[in-house]
Amino acid sequence: MENLKSTTTAFTVLQFSLEVGKDGQPTQRTKSCGVFTSVEEAFVSARLLAVREWSRLQRVALQGGANANPAEMLDTEWGYDVRQGHLVVTRFWVHERQPVQPT
Repeated sequence: MENLKSTTTAFTVLQFSLEVGKDGQPTQRTKSCGVFTSVEEAFVSARLLAVREWSRLQRVALQGGANANPAEMLDTEWGYDVRQGHLVVTRFWVHERQPVQPT
């Protein structure tokens, strides 16, 4: 999938997540999760990744007892958000990469 022609539109799945840094402050991390030739493939991949993260956070919340915020997964126009309470902790965003125009 990475060997796309320069004139082909491609779709990238990006993961944005909040993590606690060494200083205890939340920081954002961005990771590319793949490049796809169709928007459908990209959204399927984003959904599978979001379900995996939602499931992991649900297990962590269950182990944390009654005070833990349950996770929820929301589909958006651009991909999927995984939230705990009001906070988006992970976002899987489908981004259209524009074709490279020859100069």
